[in-house]
Amino acid sequence: MIRINLLPVRAAKKKESVRFQLTVAGLVSFLVIVVALGAYFTVRNEAGGLKDQLAQGEQEIEELKKKIGELSKIKEQKRIVEEKLKVITDLEAARTGPVELFRKIGEAIPERAWLASVKDEGFTVTVKGYASDDEVIADFMRGLQKFKELGLVELEVAQRVVERETGNDLVGFTIRLEKTIEKPQPKEKK
Repeated sequence: MIRINLLPVRAAKKKESVRFQLTVAGLVSFLVIVVALGAYFTVRNEAGGLKDQLAQGEQEIEELKKKIGELSKIKEQKRIVEEKLKVITDLEAARTGPVELFRKIGEAIPERAWLASVKDEGFTVTVKGYASDDEVIADFMRGLQKFKELGLVELEVAQRVVERETGNDLVGFTIRLEKTIEKPQPKEKK
């Protein structure tokens, strides 16, 4: 029988097997490293994109905060302007009150009567003046009573006085009016 020494073949096969295993292990390691690097760079790019989005979002937040600050300033200015407009409207409404009062008193006063003072204290108006006689005061009171808004017309004082400069005899009077005038309504904006 012929004996063949198979040890070198087995050793060669073993070497070939080890070489094959090392090659496969190297390829697997290479593939793992390539996949890991690919995953690393993908995640890194995504993280960079997210950082950019975050920075952009923070910049938008800052811009919005500025706009909100401007908006609150505008709201404050609007409130101030509305308050000023309300004051102007109230003043315009109140402006006509004294004018109407003086117009009515001016229409009611007779020729031989003179006013010394007119005090408007809310709903009470005190008129002081001089007249040539008692009949002129009575005419003045009747003229005031024509205006229903002036309300109750009462003579508080009527007394004879002598004028210093001319020495004429006059009647000094004080008339009190209890107004029933309602507060005028503000004009509507057009």
